[in-house]
Amino acid sequence: MNERLERFDNFSWTKENKTLIWEKHRVPGLRNITWWNFTTSPSSLIMHYHSDIIEIHCMIKGQRYTQIEKNGSLESYTYAGNEVFITFPFEIHGYSSGPQLPCEFYAFQISTKDPDNMLGLNKEFSNMLCHTLLALKQRHFRMGKTHIQYLRSAFNFFSDMTPDSIKIGTQFLTCFLLSLQFLPPVFNRDIHRLDPNIAAAIAYLNQNIHDTMHLQDLAEVSGYSLSHFKIKFKNEVGITPAEYISLQKLEYAKKKLLETDISITDLAYSLGFSSSNYFSSVFKKYHDCTPKDYRKRYRNVTL
Repeated sequence: MNERLERFDNFSWTKENKTLIWEKHRVPGLRNITWWNFTTSPSSLIMHYHSDIIEIHCMIKGQRYTQIEKNGSLESYTYAGNEVFITFPFEIHGYSSGPQLPCEFYAFQISTKDPDNMLGLNKEFSNMLCHTLLALKQRHFRMGKTHIQYLRSAFNFFSDMTPDSIKIGTQFLTCFLLSLQFLPPVFNRDIHRLDPNIAAAIAYLNQNIHDTMHLQDLAEVSGYSLSHFKIKFKNEVGITPAEYISLQKLEYAKKKLLETDISITDLAYSLGFSSSNYFSSVFKKYHDCTPKDYRKRYRNVTL
């Protein structure tokens, strides 16, 4: 997996963009919290992901487009004023088809790495919040005036950048997050099918996730030469084939860790890793914890 694809904005305090990073607010479980007001068309956003992070965009006015890679297809979404759009951990998303439209929105990133310590809540309520967000069945919702007021109040208090104001802003943000499960969903999705040869290679990968996968194998399934396959795959999906393989194997591993009692060693070998130690080191590199710790930390949260 290419770490440059994990994208985070830097601190900014301009007329167009105000972004507070964790080093500025120090709220557990919250990464960036930002406000954007594009009066001109912003540039496109390259495909990227966020590990263990739920990213929430809350549109105030205008429109914004996002594409999400899902099972060999690019699902395209349009969300407009008074709407919420969510991407979940490790989902590859972005929009590379051209500039966006002028718009205003709030956005924030919620980290699920430590479900016992989120937004200053005690362990019980922190776990409830984490479970609520991970269990959302939809990603696109419509907001009411109350929810927009929660957002404005939260960001205004955060903007003071004083400890007491940040604590108050966190309470408004928590109210907004817990209300997401009750918002009416918006069904607006356009599925753009990938190149059929690339889709065939992705299907082959998913069907043979337990095997040691070589790029040459996928190239042969696609019918392209290896060099052309690499280029075509990156253009269609947004990341390289090797990065995609890593993502799929790790996502499969996470699911098995939470839903079964399979041993770490058996899981490692079932996914084509040469040893459980190597599997654990790769897993820890991308998730900041071992497979054993991941199972212990999240099993009671996501089931």
